[in-house]
Amino acid sequence: MKKAFAVAMILCLVLPALLVAEETEKKPPTPLQVYLKDKTAENFSTAHTAYTAQIKDTMNYASIASLAWLHMFELDRYLEFMNEHLGELKNMQKFQYANMLLELDRNTDAIAVYEKIVEANPKWSCPWRHMGEAYYKEKDYAAAEKVLLKAIETREEHYDAYMWLAEVYYAWGKYDKGIATLEKGLAQYGKDIEDPEEEYSSAKVAFLHLDLLKGAKKTKTEAYKHALEHAKKFDPENERLKNY
Repeated sequence: MKKAFAVAMILCLVLPALLVAEETEKKPPTPLQVYLKDKTAENFSTAHTAYTAQIKDTMNYASIASLAWLHMFELDRYLEFMNEHLGELKNMQKFQYANMLLELDRNTDAIAVYEKIVEANPKWSCPWRHMGEAYYKEKDYAAAEKVLLKAIETREEHYDAYMWLAEVYYAWGKYDKGIATLEKGLAQYGKDIEDPEEEYSSAKVAFLHLDLLKGAKKTKTEAYKHALEHAKKFDPENERLKNY
């Protein structure tokens, strides 16, 4: 639905502006217009080279906008290509494709791909974890809980799976379960194969902990005091500190 809406907006707002010059003023088509009529790698490269040259020595905002549109259309072309050839992709390639969909908030599409991955490899923890994030973003907290617990079951030390599950419980209003999950996850810090700070930073953990404790009305506890100290240490300029 989101993708269809975006395409409709592009057709209504962008394409007329791109094509009107050729039709009314008989000007030669722009590199972007040429690419839009025939989305090939060669036309992309030609357009990219042309617009990059135009902004090399001066700030040409029209060319920058054209470059942005060019990359967006090309990304969509490649994503559609991967979808068409999904059955030919290896599991890691499917995982990368699903993660791109997740980054673009195409959560339902991402979930469908993650499901294919775990069907073929149910003991791979990462797709379960990322599927949990997708369900969380869709506000389907019951489904998110289920798959995140599966991520932890398949890899007990999966640090950020605990943190995402704690986020689910916070959004769900299950604060005590969130606190217990977060604290259990902290015991796994540094034990996982992934860098914990890259996956879920200590600053994010501190603020999530504060939110959970506040939701559970435990602001007078030592745990709250420690979480606040950590938040100030890891992200002292964060405006959210005014709320605690």
